Amino acid sequence: MRPAPPALALVLTAVVVAASCSDANREGPDVTCEDLECGRVNACEQGIIASCVDGTNVRWHVCSLPESCEAGWQIPGQYRCGEDFTDCEGCRPERELGCGEGGFGPYGGGGAGGGA
Repeated sequence: MRPAPPALALVLTAVVVAASCSDANREGPDVTCEDLECGRVNACEQGIIASCVDGTNVRWHVCSLPESCEAGWQIPGQYRCGEDFTDCEGCRPERELGCGEGGFGPYGGGGAGGGA
């Protein structure tokens, strides 16, 4: 039997590498800061936590384990990558008003202001 031509070997290698990379890809939650109540809660999907730390921009944090979102110790809206972590990766439960008046984001005041 003849050895495979180098071009064929390269194509086969590329196919194997592409397949293994796509298996490792994960997609996090498709959310906005408004969905996350401008940082009052966070969301988790496939081991990726979405949070709105600044009240305006969504940030994603990739956990090492894809199944971490489904762990029995998770608290919905306060997701974290590990049971022993004290930070819930950006959730801000103290932001009781969320995006509404007096909260953060496009509908609330989050900056310094003056009074009349």
